[in-house]
Amino acid sequence: MITTGFTFNSGHSQSYGIVVNPTQRIILPEKRRVMIEIPGRSGYHSQSDGTYLAREETFHCYYVRPENISLADSARRIALWLSGEGRLEFDNEPGKYYDAFVVGAPPQIRHLQYGEFDVTFCYSPPFAYTEIQQESDTIVSNSGYIFLPVNGTADTPCRIIIKNVGTRTINNLRVTRSVQ
Repeated sequence: MITTGFTFNSGHSQSYGIVVNPTQRIILPEKRRVMIEIPGRSGYHSQSDGTYLAREETFHCYYVRPENISLADSARRIALWLSGEGRLEFDNEPGKYYDAFVVGAPPQIRHLQYGEFDVTFCYSPPFAYTEIQQESDTIVSNSGYIFLPVNGTADTPCRIIIKNVGTRTINNLRVTRSVQ
């Protein structure tokens, strides 16, 4: 069994005695599509704007009852921790995180010294984030280029701030985008 942990809302699963069995991960979220049924025609007319639906992933978790705490109290501590929404980071994806919250009511199975439950996280937007990257450069000639590499796999918005620290007016400034 391959196991890993995760950090949610600044708390790590290990601090709750949780071991995760990530049996299945979603490789791509579902595309947002409108399916229109046209009378007199077979099938549907499919229309998409290229965006995606939220991503939901379910993980099977095991937890061990800590000493001097009942299994029920341990489950309550876990429930309180998982009840919010925030940043979700997986140990096996360093440097990446999701905006997430738990959907549904995770059912649990209790044994004498341990419990198990399935937890479903919803990520919206459905793609992983990395920390904000900043680049700073100075252009001193008319043909100055600055390349801003983005190593993501999804179309990502960005903010470009151009500051004129000189005394002359900037003319013919061009910002272009290329995908490689």
